[in-house]
Amino acid sequence: MVNDFKGQTTAPGKTLDEDERYGCRTFRPTFLQAFNSIRWHVFWQCVFNFFEGFVVNGVINVIIPSLEKRYEMSSSRSSIIASANDFGALVVLIFISYYGGQRNKPRIMAAGVFLMSIGSLIFSLPHFVGDKYTYTSSDGLNGTQNLCLKDSSDDITNVCQGEIPDNSVYDGYYACFLIGQAFLGIGAVPMFTIGLTYIDDNCKPKMTSFFLGCTMCSAAVGVAIGYIVGGQTLSYFVDANKVDPSSVPLTPADPQWVGAWWIGILVSFLSFLLIGLPILGYPKQLPGYTQLQKLRKLEAHNVGDDEVTTRPNFGKSWRDFPRSFVLLIKNPAFLFVCLASTTEALFVGGLATFGSKLLQEMYHVDLTSAGLIMGLITIPGSGGGMFLGGYLVKRFRWEFRGIVRFCGTCMFVCMLFAPTFIANCPSRPLAGITGNYKYESVQTGLSAECNQDCHCTTSGYEPVCDGNHTVYFTPCHAGCTTVNVNGDAKEYGNCSCISGGTNAQDDLQRDAIGGLCVDQCPWFYVFCLLLLCIMLFTFMTVPSLTTSTFRCVASQQRSLALGVQLLVTRLLGTTPGPILLGALIDSTCSVWQETCGQTGSCWTYRKSDLSLRLMAWMATLKIMGVIFTLIAYNMYKSPAADKFDEIPSIAANVDKNKINHSTKL
Repeated sequence: MVNDFKGQTTAPGKTLDEDERYGCRTFRPTFLQAFNSIRWHVFWQCVFNFFEGFVVNGVINVIIPSLEKRYEMSSSRSSIIASANDFGALVVLIFISYYGGQRNKPRIMAAGVFLMSIGSLIFSLPHFVGDKYTYTSSDGLNGTQNLCLKDSSDDITNVCQGEIPDNSVYDGYYACFLIGQAFLGIGAVPMFTIGLTYIDDNCKPKMTSFFLGCTMCSAAVGVAIGYIVGGQTLSYFVDANKVDPSSVPLTPADPQWVGAWWIGILVSFLSFLLIGLPILGYPKQLPGYTQLQKLRKLEAHNVGDDEVTTRPNFGKSWRDFPRSFVLLIKNPAFLFVCLASTTEALFVGGLATFGSKLLQEMYHVDLTSAGLIMGLITIPGSGGGMFLGGYLVKRFRWEFRGIVRFCGTCMFVCMLFAPTFIANCPSRPLAGITGNYKYESVQTGLSAECNQDCHCTTSGYEPVCDGNHTVYFTPCHAGCTTVNVNGDAKEYGNCSCISGGTNAQDDLQRDAIGGLCVDQCPWFYVFCLLLLCIMLFTFMTVPSLTTSTFRCVASQQRSLALGVQLLVTRLLGTTPGPILLGALIDSTCSVWQETCGQTGSCWTYRKSDLSLRLMAWMATLKIMGVIFTLIAYNMYKSPAADKFDEIPSIAANVDKNKINHSTKL
């Protein structure tokens, strides 16, 4: 054995081909060849997965509620922003999976990374080309829109007649979000299809699940850091680069607060530009590829066409595509693994998009804290789950049936945690909606006799709390005409719906204070612990289901199979997941934002209805996943026995010492 110019071990008298060297075109210097190993490639793919998870499933998900307020969107509408990532991926998924399977995979992957950088830039454009954020306030310094001003009806009418909000501008910004997300989805497709098969092709079979677990674990950690960083950036006012933040009367705890959602997006723009360069340098096949293929054990589901799928040139021509696709459709084990992955994607897609919003609504935490909490839960939950799932498959060397049995068990255990969503903190009664006004015997809606002359609107949400812990939507709805500001605290007086307006002569008399009358709730800590368990068991199935796909299809079909699995998972899972959960959340809305007759985002929700529907949603998806894994387990057919008889003789003739040390761990 001698050392080659790359610093790698090769057989005596043998040097590596130029096509196996690391670099770009003619620039392949010796010092760069240290990176030409599967371990370094997995490292760079982990870095990519970190930042892809950081922006797509971390930052964007935690800023969704801020985008709803800033651009007046419902949850159903904002959920399409999250799903646009999958819409983009669906356009090119099959093409890249089949076409890229036999081409130079690293070059295609690098092109996708650069496209994601462009997508990040487009997504951030609405902040830089749009106007400043407008809000309502009753602080007495910057405005009195939310106070009861009985002579203001003409002013309100004139505003709505003379300056109707132009929602077409918001439609343009909405298009930027959709296009940016679509580019992010398209750019990630090569990494999650041919990128995974590139790893499987260039490592020992027993290491595949471990390496996939590492890459997916990196994505999960990226999601967690994205939640944390995105949440922290929301503590800065959205227009911090346009106005003096000290002049803004809002705080992060205010329902109308919108944070600087665009900062994390710019971080991803720069990151993807840099990540694409090292990935671009990898060769089509790493040294030792040929020897590794001889060591592989055949586990593909027997569909009766082995002579076709094992043909050396099968899958390298578009003429083979129909036949290859039909063989996958005829593989019931593969189909039901895809469906099991879909049920998990439906759950994860919805929860990832609206997790921080659910924390905010159910436990009265601001988005900055919600992002931090989701991040802290995601690191051990999803990251640890993916790593543990990949490790267990490697440790026990499970074959296909063992893997799907493990996945079904995890789904069943996770289903038992569905009642977690019932553990929410009770809300104080909202006058007119979930409670009565003081001088009313029934729930009348936000408008009551005590505030009918105030001409209140729901364009802004500024809750106030009286001495009986009843919440009023705004000081106007409480009938308050005066306000005293003491730092961040606001005290309201002469409130006709609280004191009957008897304190008109006493400005020092306090009827209500700003805020939601929120008390400490121990159920919040219980929910966080149970959510950690849910995420752990859910994400343990992610690398395992991917590995089971590799095990039940022929080697020439792995790229296409993974592409089809991602197509089905995205088309039926991650794409409709946020949309369905967004519609479910909207169905429990109790007060919508309305500005001059146009509906915007939802301000408050019926919490009990929301909790029950979330529980039913989770339990249904997990039960479906268990059923699909059971069917895959029972319908799987092992390869013919004579195929296994040939394997030992093939493996025995392989000189393992000729395998490049870059493939050894």
